[in-house]
Amino acid sequence: MTSSNPLSSPFPWNLVASDYAAEVAPVFAWFAQQAIDLALLSPGARVLDVAAGPGTLSFLAARTGAQVTAIDFSPTMIGKLRERAAAESVTVESHVGDGQALPFANASFDGAFSMFGLMFFPDRLLGFRELLRVLVPDGVAVVASWASEDGDTWRNLIWNAVREHLPSLPLGGSAPPLGNLDDCRREMTAAGFERVEVHELAHTLPTMTTRQGWAWMVRATAPIALLRQNLEPTKWAAFDACVLAKLIEAFGEGAQSMRRKANLSVGRKRM
Repeated sequence: MTSSNPLSSPFPWNLVASDYAAEVAPVFAWFAQQAIDLALLSPGARVLDVAAGPGTLSFLAARTGAQVTAIDFSPTMIGKLRERAAAESVTVESHVGDGQALPFANASFDGAFSMFGLMFFPDRLLGFRELLRVLVPDGVAVVASWASEDGDTWRNLIWNAVREHLPSLPLGGSAPPLGNLDDCRREMTAAGFERVEVHELAHTLPTMTTRQGWAWMVRATAPIALLRQNLEPTKWAAFDACVLAKLIEAFGEGAQSMRRKANLSVGRKRM
């Protein structure tokens, strides 16, 4: 299935792989740890990390003694995962591939995760069903998605500005994919999962000034990197200055305490 969503292609994720691995992944590790805790997997469990990026959850799971397999459609992200695995002497089997067509046999894993990846799939139902297919009976899946944000938040201001140039971006304005609890519960259940529970969690990010926060997002955020790639240098410079000015006007120049809310959807395969 094709999609107009610019985040459903490997290209923007390849653009930010280095900075994402260095700067974003450590911040998201808190959510990954919550997902692992919710799964209640036994030591030595066979774990699949879908849309793994540079392996934020994969490495945490491997250090619990799990046998971890990671897959992502971005070759550059998987390259970063493999570099880290070699540097830290951690065993993570890794593949470049599509989370909507997993190259694994039925009932291959005790647990399956997708941290902020499945939410951007062109066919989310197929993504959920593939997670279900590769799980053993009573196996557990945890899918993380960004929760809807109300009001003039920092990120909504940025995403609404980006959407003027990338109108099909599924962030800003209306609710993001799997942004509310009912959507999460309904879509996971429709795919065949049972005992579905959705947990809304919030985490405070490291404090940054307005300028530092915007620079961080420019370096390591896929839609902004894609927009920068698409715009001529003079147009990008104008956009950059405009967004920074709007952020300073709305939030000031000083330190910003930013929180991220996420939905962690937990479901099990029928026994």
